[in-house]
Order: sequence, then C-alpha cells, then structure tokens
Amino acid sequence: MSTKDICVDESSIPTCRVDSFYNKDGLSIRNYSWTVKKAIGLIILIHGLTTHMRLAFLKHNVNIVSNNHAELVDADNYYLYEGSWIEQFNKNGYSVYGIDLQGHGESDGYDNLRLHVNNFDDYAGDVIEYIRKVNASITSEQSILDEDTLDHDKSKNRKKLPIYILGSSMGGNVVLRALEILGESNEDLSKLNIKGCISLSGMVSITKIGSIKSLKYRLYYLPGINLLSSICSTCRTSQGKVKFEKYPFIEDILSYDKYRYKGDMTNKLAYGIVKCIDTLHKNIKSYPSNIPVLFIHSKNDTICDYGDVESFYKGLHNVNKELYALEDMDHDLIAEPGNENVLKKIIQWMNNKNKN
Repeated sequence: MSTKDICVDESSIPTCRVDSFYNKDGLSIRNYSWTVKKAIGLIILIHGLTTHMRLAFLKHNVNIVSNNHAELVDADNYYLYEGSWIEQFNKNGYSVYGIDLQGHGESDGYDNLRLHVNNFDDYAGDVIEYIRKVNASITSEQSILDEDTLDHDKSKNRKKLPIYILGSSMGGNVVLRALEILGESNEDLSKLNIKGCISLSGMVSITKIGSIKSLKYRLYYLPGINLLSSICSTCRTSQGKVKFEKYPFIEDILSYDKYRYKGDMTNKLAYGIVKCIDTLHKNIKSYPSNIPVLFIHSKNDTICDYGDVESFYKGLHNVNKELYALEDMDHDLIAEPGNENVLKKIIQWMNNKNKN
C-alpha cells in the first residue's frame, strides 16, 4: 500500500499503522491501528458488507453536493483522518484498531475470490483472533514500557485497558456472533478484557427477506439460496445489491473507492448472510452476560429492520443492554447527516462503562 492511500496532515498524531496476520485458513487479513499515548481504552471497528475498514470509518475526499450526489476530489488521497470517527475516538483517548474482513478491502479472499467465504462464522473467527492479537500486542508494549522505567510496583498495579468492539451493518452481526462463540467456549473471557459491544445498524435481520419467523424467509429465501449455494457456490448473485434511497450520495462514495470490489457476492456468501441471522438468534443465550451491549438503530432503516433488532434486544436476558433508537436517519449511521450525534452517544456510553 502506498503512503498516499491515507491522507493525514503533517501535524496529525497518530498516523495509521498497517499490518497483516494469517488466519486459520492461511488468508492474509489486513489490519490497521491508530494508537494514542495514555489511552483510556481501545475500540476495534468491524465494517459491513462490500466495504472495508478505511472506507467505512475514515472520511472521504469528496465534496457532498447534495443528498443525491458527491463529487470526487482525489481518488489517490481518498481516506481522510481529519474529521473522521477515528480522529474523534483518538481525541477522546481511545486507540483504534480494525481489519478488512476476508474477501474485502486488501484482505485475501477464500479460494482467492472477493465477496466469498467458506463459512460465515469464519468472519467471527477472524475477529476473535484479532482481539487476541491486539491484547497480546498491548500486553507486550506495556511490559517493555515497565522494563524501561524499572517501576515494578507500577507494573504490578497497571490496569489492562478496556476493549470495546463495534460492528456496523453486517459487522454488527459478526461482532455479536463472535461474542456468542466466545460465550460458548470455556475460555476465561476476563483475559480478553472486552468491556462492551456496539451494534450499529446491526444485521440482526434483513428487511428484504423478512423476519426469520416469516414464511418468506423459511420457505423461500433460506432453502432457495441454500440450493443455489449447493449447485454452484462460487457463482455470483445480484440479490445482495442495496440502494441508499434517502441518501444516494453514499452510493457515489462507495463507487469512487478503488479497493472496494464492485461485483456481486457469491452464492456461498449470500447463503451465509441469510443463514447467519437465524444462527445469531438461535444462539442468543450464549451471549456473555458480563459484556454490556449498545444497539444503535434507526426506526427508518430500509436495509436492516428495526423491529427485529428490538426483538433480539428483548431476547437478551441478564445482560447490561441499551437500545438507542433514531428517528431521522437510515442505515449508514457513520456517513449520513446526524452521524456526529451517533458518535457522541458511543463515546459517552464507553466513558460511562469505564467508570464502572
């Protein structure tokens, strides 16, 4: 990746650190971090379908002419730190980490294909592996710092930084599922120090295919896409195409990005997306009771239905939870007008959890 890929002012600190790790299938997973000194916490960001880390959470080098159109300024300096959610997290004391999910952005894809996955839970597996790697790197850095200062009492009393994980759209499903998988394991979750989860327009349902309890979902979409996936898993389907009807300028922002795959997803991924909603609901009792969760969702979301998110929220028992409903936004809460208030809510929520 060239240094031009990220546009950061000379005086801006921090800058982006780019790295990769190999997952269980040997796929290279690209990851990014913007760390701050004397951080009060860490936040791991997981993007949605067809986007990637920088496209989802950095600003874009465009002029938004109207709700209908955005004009490209510079495709080679497309990702802007200044004015982004990442900058605001940093300014509030949070180091930021994130990955390009496999088959997205600059990460490898299974079978060398974009928008393809062998098993949808592999996304959650990569997130869990990345959380462990972030934990290990922070522990290592703190150990080096303590050795340099030779302050062993300080080392003994140093508290681990709280980790928060945030998923947008499909990423919301992925982070919730990752926590279900961890809840099903015998792992001591206190070692990971995850102190909260944020689902932002989370893919707990898909408006187009209906509720998981509906006949349309059970008798048409689930068996139909499963059949297509069985016949030709790597054939591509246009069924996953979405339109941002309220704010079409978002489609311009997506179209200008050179790392975003602009083709259709494979049948295997399409089936994974349809099935993962059912999987998430069936395993809701596995969600760890000691990890607070914040759902932020618009009642007017045209892609992921608010009603099903509310139902999932009510199904979480013995969990510190909050559902923050929006009235005047649609699905892309990071880019739409009013996103500043959403960001403010997230930071306030994390700050309050830090006090507990």
